[in-house]
Amino acid sequence: MSPSRAKSGSSAGARSQNRSLAPADKLKREIQAVLTDELRSDQHRLGRGRYDGFAYVAAEAYFHLAGGYDAGLHPMHLEHRGKSHWWLVDGGGRVIDMTLAPRETSSFPYQRGKRRPFRYTPARISRRAQTIAERVSGRARPGWPGADRRPRGP
Repeated sequence: MSPSRAKSGSSAGARSQNRSLAPADKLKREIQAVLTDELRSDQHRLGRGRYDGFAYVAAEAYFHLAGGYDAGLHPMHLEHRGKSHWWLVDGGGRVIDMTLAPRETSSFPYQRGKRRPFRYTPARISRRAQTIAERVSGRARPGWPGADRRPRGP
């Protein structure tokens, strides 16, 4: 689900009783630059926004690359209007929504979200998030969760 909408008119930036959005940092831009269709979740896509369908996997990759709980990040989730949406909240309470492009705002009700851990795999990171992390870092990092993962199968 992509809660994005471009700024327009007097409502631009208005977020009554909502959390503030963190500005797009370097890591967010790097992650968004490597997102490709095979990483997208069509099940959660509304068809709006360039990064629609990447909420979970991009947030999970950002969480791991930025240092996770040790960096003050918390995964957040909300089922809204029949769709699932994931984002992060930083130590200052700001929203890091990986489906929003730079200069996009949102009227999504982030304040209604609940803290929820990512669905950890035995490697502690999903394959799609691992792919993003490797693309951003340029290689699998030694000691990175899942770096020693072996292919499944016979």
